[in-house]
Amino acid sequence: MESTTAHRLLSLTSLAFSAALVVGLFTSYLVTDSQLALAQAADSFLDVFTATVLTVAITVAARPRDENHPFGHHRAEPLGALVTAVVAGVLAIEVARSAITALLAGSTPEVDWRLAALFGGKLIIKGVIAAIGWRMMRRGAGPSVGALTIDARNDVLINSLALLGFAGVTQGWGQLDAWLALPTVAWIAWSGYKLASENIRLLMGEAPPLERQAQLLELARSVPGVKAAHDLRAQHIGTKLQVLVHVVVDENLTLKQGHDIGEAVRDRLEDEPDVSNVNVHVDIQ
Repeated sequence: MESTTAHRLLSLTSLAFSAALVVGLFTSYLVTDSQLALAQAADSFLDVFTATVLTVAITVAARPRDENHPFGHHRAEPLGALVTAVVAGVLAIEVARSAITALLAGSTPEVDWRLAALFGGKLIIKGVIAAIGWRMMRRGAGPSVGALTIDARNDVLINSLALLGFAGVTQGWGQLDAWLALPTVAWIAWSGYKLASENIRLLMGEAPPLERQAQLLELARSVPGVKAAHDLRAQHIGTKLQVLVHVVVDENLTLKQGHDIGEAVRDRLEDEPDVSNVNVHVDIQ
């Protein structure tokens, strides 16, 4: 629960900062006609949308199992990330259209120091969020934190380009503003693609790596009373695993003793942080 609270705090921090940036950057776009400001406003809007959706997703995913969700609510996080990916695609298309239109029209923005302050402030804050997010991911955080971390990392890179574009415009290279909006579009689109590809696998029940399956099988074999374990199958139910395993016990054991060993195997595997539900078939030999 402490981990979930930290994840939620990171999401809310990103939400508050990005909401302020949406207002500031979009206002700058209206005043200066800067395509970089529009692209950054779209990116910050995506941050707001991501943080809102994934904060809800984290909260839902943390709920315990209930009668209508016997395997838990672990699909909520990848589902939220997938919705974010779709919105990222839409934003990328719209901002690309605006930047290309500006290039064809030969538009030149009228920028000032306030726009540079917005770009620089976003770069610094997003750098901090990215660093915190990477630390959480190394400790096993789910795809919600991964989504925020990837987005923050991208923001650091594209805001560096935004500052470069600002400098170029002040030196008389007016169309550099629209040209450098396009890499921002590419980052938004790429982030959406990565989120979609990674989380569709979780929603479709993809099996974990063979190495992880072998580890789970060894854990089952390590339970006292288990002579052998085989035919382990596992699939993702959102961010967690559902596992089916066969264990072999001594044929001279009573039915209750065999059942208790099966329960011990289940409890041992469900103690793993990435495992949600385990079904154990007990065979005798």
